[in-house]
Amino acid sequence: MSISEWQKLSSGVKSAKHRLPVSDNDTLILHDDTPESWSGTPRGSVLLLHGICGCHAADYMVRFKRRLLALGIRVFRLDMRGCGESVAFCRGITHAGRSEDVLAAIERIADLTGEQNSPIGAVGTSLGGNQLLRAAGRIGAGLDARPSHWDRVGPILAIAPPIDLQACSDRMESWSLRFYNHYFITQLLRRAKSTLQMREELGSLLDGRAPKTLREFDRRITAPMAGFPDERTYYAESSAHSVVEQIDVPALIVTAADDPLVPVDSFVALRDRVHESTRVLTMPTGGHHGYTQSDGTAWTDELVAKLYDSAW
Repeated sequence: MSISEWQKLSSGVKSAKHRLPVSDNDTLILHDDTPESWSGTPRGSVLLLHGICGCHAADYMVRFKRRLLALGIRVFRLDMRGCGESVAFCRGITHAGRSEDVLAAIERIADLTGEQNSPIGAVGTSLGGNQLLRAAGRIGAGLDARPSHWDRVGPILAIAPPIDLQACSDRMESWSLRFYNHYFITQLLRRAKSTLQMREELGSLLDGRAPKTLREFDRRITAPMAGFPDERTYYAESSAHSVVEQIDVPALIVTAADDPLVPVDSFVALRDRVHESTRVLTMPTGGHHGYTQSDGTAWTDELVAKLYDSAW
């Protein structure tokens, strides 16, 4: 989409921000963009969920938003705990198991669009994909109550979701991935410092040398900040792989055989076990939610647009 095309489209978009109270007295920020055409015969709304180091302003979140708005679809982007504009309102951090925050956002969207009773989709990238699949899977498995608005939900899309956190952590221990570890830890430490300023009782978590791997970060910082006894418990309780088979809303899971962070083996066995309304698509290339085409654009941008254009 060219700059002039986006300027023309954005002139007819109404933007708002909603405060979303969640557990432990934290508050998330839900960004709401409504195209001018939506109020008449709305096509639906899509919730966008970012990855571990992202926020509502991440490049892929903005690209997805623009493609969906161009189709007349209302778009919500969630800043998870400690991310983006939610930082000032959260003592907790986001992590792979925060599916209750996803459900809280979907519930708010259902309330905001209740008059239209229009469908609600959701796209989760990387960590956000695990949170989304875990949320839908726990409802399908009967572990969480099925909301009254749940029949409006779908399709949902998870891009490069780390559904087996232990397997991803094992992969990240490889020396060849030291640059990924450095990037993630640098970003996460910066975010953790902001949150820990409001939690003096946990200030000692940052004492000593910086973690060298994501597993060490999860053991020393993520697990205690999120209330888990250790990183293995965090991985076991927060991974979506144990409930993916129970998802009963239309779902598409996209991964890549060459993803350096999320082992493709996590998805191979799923194809024959998931619900008939769930599709698992493994691309030969794409890396970790890159999927760049020869012209430099991301293939997932087109996928998101086509999925909801055809569904609604």
